[in-house]
Amino acid sequence: MIFVLGATGKVGRHLVPALLDAGATVRALTRDPAQARIDPRAEVVRGDLDTSDLPALLAGADRVFVLSQGHRADREAAAARAAAEAGVTHLVKLSTTGVHFGQKDSVTLAHAEAEQAVREAGPAWTILRPGAFMDNRFAWVGSTREENAVYVPDTDPPSALIHVRDIAAVAALVLTTSGHEGATYELTGGEALTSEQQVAILAEAIGRPLKYVEETESAAKERLVRMHGWPAKAVDGLFALKRESAPHERVVFDTVERLLGRPPLTFAAWAQENASAYHHQE
Repeated sequence: MIFVLGATGKVGRHLVPALLDAGATVRALTRDPAQARIDPRAEVVRGDLDTSDLPALLAGADRVFVLSQGHRADREAAAARAAAEAGVTHLVKLSTTGVHFGQKDSVTLAHAEAEQAVREAGPAWTILRPGAFMDNRFAWVGSTREENAVYVPDTDPPSALIHVRDIAAVAALVLTTSGHEGATYELTGGEALTSEQQVAILAEAIGRPLKYVEETESAAKERLVRMHGWPAKAVDGLFALKRESAPHERVVFDTVERLLGRPPLTFAAWAQENASAYHHQE
């Protein structure tokens, strides 16, 4: 039986059905089962990493997918210890390629700390380190709908974006087959695309031209705070992360193809799947 933390997140919502399709029994943790819309074939339990009696919830689980909202190292360390106490045999931790590259931003440092906790907890472990998600491009929805334009900081690097379904497919493989104990897998898409290339691909998918607008980091920050209501501190954190990751985002790892026996899903495929999100609202 596989216990999934973060079952309603970007990866978790694809992972749960992938595990079920592979024949696994799945128990999914969520704060609000009524709202979670988790695959009905899974056993859904109410709780969160701060307040729940995790060893009791984990009873009977063989493997655990470790992911916390906000990437809290303390929560993930506690979950790893609880899993060991419950007799779990294998922990699979979702991390980030930033750890591979030795980045020092706060998100990467939290993942590095949690990785260490998972390695030291006792059960066998596997670490998955995906790069930037294609889903990050949902940030372009508002300006695409309203102005037929995409605003991109002029510091944005080419990026080997990965489809969350590929991350989920690798996680499902690792959780349902043997031979991945003690492995650390860096995961990216199959090609690094500039932001301008991504906008062109998105325009083709939605069937109308989009204006590509480069802006300074300060202008981008002002727009995120003013138009989207982001806290200034969160925007500063985002740009700090982007500055750290910029030299590395173009690096392509062949891990997805090696493990799944097929090429990674393309940004064009992602854009086709999600084109409706970018259409004008009537």
